[in-house]
Amino acid sequence: MEPTPRRNLREEQKSLTHRRLLDAAVTVFTEKPFLDARMEDIARAAGVTRVTVYAHFPGKAEIVDALVERVYGVMGEAYADLAALPRWTPGAIRAWLDEAADRWREMAPVRRVANAAAPAALRSLGEGRAQFVEAHERYVALLIGHPERWRGVDPAEARQRALMTVLQTESFFSTWIAVEWPLETADPLRLLADSLCHLLTPALENDNRP
Repeated sequence: MEPTPRRNLREEQKSLTHRRLLDAAVTVFTEKPFLDARMEDIARAAGVTRVTVYAHFPGKAEIVDALVERVYGVMGEAYADLAALPRWTPGAIRAWLDEAADRWREMAPVRRVANAAAPAALRSLGEGRAQFVEAHERYVALLIGHPERWRGVDPAEARQRALMTVLQTESFFSTWIAVEWPLETADPLRLLADSLCHLLTPALENDNRP
């Protein structure tokens, strides 16, 4: 009965090392341009050997791919939380945005590094587009995954409303949090919530419904 726990422990250790290397890569890519950074720099920042880095990533381009996937994964978790809400009401949308903003803040350093390094790291524009489209297709599928919410709405319109909700949220958070665009409004999320509620109107319920 012992081999299975051992395998599980090895997988957990491998996963921890993987995350540690990505964290180190964020530190290194923040300190120096992607083209100047070396795998040895990442190994040193992670406190591991160069061999260990190459055991997880063939090169820097694959590290950037993994960082982008980490960002997409965090965004996916946020949209999964939205999709899992029992009811979409203005109050629930606003509460979700507060939590989503916290996720984006935690991921902002990774997003900045990935955005800066991606043009040099991508092997082709097609691969970057495919990665983007695949992730956003997942988000849209989450938001239209409860047909009862969209009863009576043309499926094509529901998909577009879900996509516009995703793109507007992502664009706003990327500009406000990752780029650190200064905003003078006292409550920036209130206006974003108003906009998302407008997009999600066909699937929205009233806060006062019993």
